[in-house]
Amino acid sequence: MNFLDTKAPLVLLYRDIEKLPDVSRYDLMLTPQFYILKREDLPVKYAHQAKKLAPSILDGMMGEGSSTYEVFREGDQWAFIAYDLQELSSFLEAKGSSIDRVRRIYFAEQAKKEFATPVALNDREALTLVNHTATIVPRHLMDEKDALASFDETFRPEKSFDIKHNFSSFLDAKLAAALAAVLVLLGLTYFADGYRYRKAVSDAEGNLDTLLAANPSLQGAYARKSIHSKYKTMDTKQRQIRDQIKGVSRLIGKEVKIKNLSFDTKGYRVVLNIPTKATKAASLKTVAESYGLKHVKIASGILDAQGAFK
Repeated sequence: MNFLDTKAPLVLLYRDIEKLPDVSRYDLMLTPQFYILKREDLPVKYAHQAKKLAPSILDGMMGEGSSTYEVFREGDQWAFIAYDLQELSSFLEAKGSSIDRVRRIYFAEQAKKEFATPVALNDREALTLVNHTATIVPRHLMDEKDALASFDETFRPEKSFDIKHNFSSFLDAKLAAALAAVLVLLGLTYFADGYRYRKAVSDAEGNLDTLLAANPSLQGAYARKSIHSKYKTMDTKQRQIRDQIKGVSRLIGKEVKIKNLSFDTKGYRVVLNIPTKATKAASLKTVAESYGLKHVKIASGILDAQGAFK
């Protein structure tokens, strides 16, 4: 689902609407049946400042329930709007839809210039301007000769308002708390596993250091990634030892740990604890062979490889 899609249809919502679009996301323009409006000339510059004053300005105008407030500029005045999000959600559900499908909200008052030509809602009501305010009026009070407009995308205002979906979460408080606890536990497990992984890598590097100490020709400013360039003058046997060590070090990781490791001038033996899952084991066998390990055997979570140096 693309939430950045700007092609969501715009729906004019009124009480007697027959049905809502059968789409995953749409935008709503609320008619005055769903909100209250009050204009005030206030000496504030920004919308967030005006919005803080909305509850006191609209106090007593809304009924019981929780109100959601929005503000926008109308010339030199601020338009304050309040609506009941829970009531809106219940209405949408009664029409077979859901508040979770609503992407953005607009108000008819924002498009009042477009409503200068009445828009018929049904055969009884129309939405038009009365005293410069978007208002629903009975159609029998209108002149039969008045032209009617069709509601379409040209009514979409520039400013939109995000819908607040918090109250309609599919998780109740207890389930949300349980989920949070599980996520915390998973986080702690992740950090613990990271610590074990770092310790395993450290142990592996310690084993490699011990192995290098037993082979003075490999000593010095040893760096695993640059060993090829630093030891170009090694003879064949020393190069073979180095290549096998490098291959083993690449195998070691979160799920692969060293059980036994022995190298000398004659040959080597590598025994690793590996995952028991067949697909992972088979994959490790292929990787080990690609790193130059010979006679690789897999059995019961153990990878065993041994070979001789020529």
